[in-house]
Amino acid sequence: MIKLLLLGLFSFTVSAKAALDLAPVPSEYDGEGVRYTRLAFKDDKRQVLYVPPLNWSYHGSSSQLRLTPPSTFTRTDAVIDTVPLAAPLPLDEKAMAVISQQCMSALPPGSQEIKVVSEEFSPLLIAGNIPTYEVTASYQIYGETYVRSVLFANLAETQLRFKLSALKKDFNVLHRQFRASLISWQWVDPSTTALQKAPSETAVSRQE
Repeated sequence: MIKLLLLGLFSFTVSAKAALDLAPVPSEYDGEGVRYTRLAFKDDKRQVLYVPPLNWSYHGSSSQLRLTPPSTFTRTDAVIDTVPLAAPLPLDEKAMAVISQQCMSALPPGSQEIKVVSEEFSPLLIAGNIPTYEVTASYQIYGETYVRSVLFANLAETQLRFKLSALKKDFNVLHRQFRASLISWQWVDPSTTALQKAPSETAVSRQE
């Protein structure tokens, strides 16, 4: 039951039966004089488009996309990954409590001074209509204070997790960039991607 609750944040029928593949196919476009990278992922017959934060590098596999901010920011980990859903379950107080506990237990071994900083339901909507739930925690390890946020979004058969871990002094600016980039996440018909840029790209181009 606990495993199902962890996976069942909120049901929303978006993805098709095939699993979302996060192996990225990049392209570039100009937005207000700035060159941006746009990543495309395969989701059955459709594509997912995503514009990472400006100047962040990336590499990915079928189930995980890892993002790296500019080298001026050290000891930062940003990951987008997928988890299959056994069944769609509603998000209730019990589920949220289990999710929060799971986020705490997933912190690096040896973490101390662990504190829940915030828990937010739908701080943003993925693709404009998919609810989210974010847990943010601080912790100390090797004498340094870190902050980690994990944003969850449930599709019909897949859970998306957007995780950012950074030094406390860097977290706010990186979190703002990372979370703002998520408004670009959307599903499209592949036949339209070559004809027009994503509607949200204008907003993304202004996020920096």
